[in-house]
Amino acid sequence: MSHLNNFLNRGKCSYCNNSVLIQRKYSGENLCQQCFVNNIEKNVNNTISKYRMLNPNDKIIVGLSGGKDSIALLYNLNKIQKKVYQSEPIIALIIDEGIKNYRENSIKKAKEFCIKYEIEYKVISFKEKIGYTLDEIIKKKRDSSDYKYACNYCATFRRRLLNDGAKEFGGTVLALGHNLTDLAETYLMNILYKRLHLIGNQYFFKEENVKVRQYFIKKVIPLMRIPEEEILLYANIKKFNYYPLHCPYREKDPIIRKRVLDFIQECKKYSPEIEFNLLNGFLELSAVLYNQIEGKLFQTCQLCGYPCGNGQICIYCRYLKEFD
Repeated sequence: MSHLNNFLNRGKCSYCNNSVLIQRKYSGENLCQQCFVNNIEKNVNNTISKYRMLNPNDKIIVGLSGGKDSIALLYNLNKIQKKVYQSEPIIALIIDEGIKNYRENSIKKAKEFCIKYEIEYKVISFKEKIGYTLDEIIKKKRDSSDYKYACNYCATFRRRLLNDGAKEFGGTVLALGHNLTDLAETYLMNILYKRLHLIGNQYFFKEENVKVRQYFIKKVIPLMRIPEEEILLYANIKKFNYYPLHCPYREKDPIIRKRVLDFIQECKKYSPEIEFNLLNGFLELSAVLYNQIEGKLFQTCQLCGYPCGNGQICIYCRYLKEFD
């Protein structure tokens, strides 16, 4: 298991006498494999409890891609769900963007995992709901003056289909596999682009807005306090059969998000706790910003009726209009 080589350290576990240790530079802990696995799973449980992400009556829909994060999330939520008396069974929601030589492989891993653990799954495709695969969208738009890069189209459509699919299948909460590294990256991106309204809107303890809840299902991210490399290590120790490759468009397109991630990874070499600092910064700033914007009226899209920003048409519909 080559991925372990970056973590292993000689000595004894901080919590037992086992050897073959995993060293956490940000906390100073040394963990054997079993204590590490126990710690990760306890982290998920504690995060759900601390941030009031779930209640026993929830119908949980899990966004499943077939990658390490979403599979680790689904595994843990399935364990938790089975311990709750008469709780609703989980449904895994798979979005097929239509990316040749990539998505069919990751979907295969996602389906295999669901079959192994007897979890119901549903598949929604871009082609079915939008009329185009992502490959077709990029082929159609790449040479145009208003091309937005694949990740922008994909993220906008994927978010809407996950949201609408979760509602369609009776969900009360949509669980996503975003980890600490993802959250730190997104927060720093929003700071760089001064997207303060997005930071405020992501406040974890905001009061439920009945009007907004008509459109958007509650979203939770139980892996938010676990760095990406620890999810990778956990998935390998557990021997999850996940799809390991990144989307080819993320690798090809010169998006700023990759540079922000590279910057965070470079900072971690000198300040291992940097992602946790960004998380805490997000939690504090989102509370302040939410209290400033709370109660403000939102506009609705003239085409789909969903809440949108200051414009008359939401980004989802604006992108769709580009294909007319």
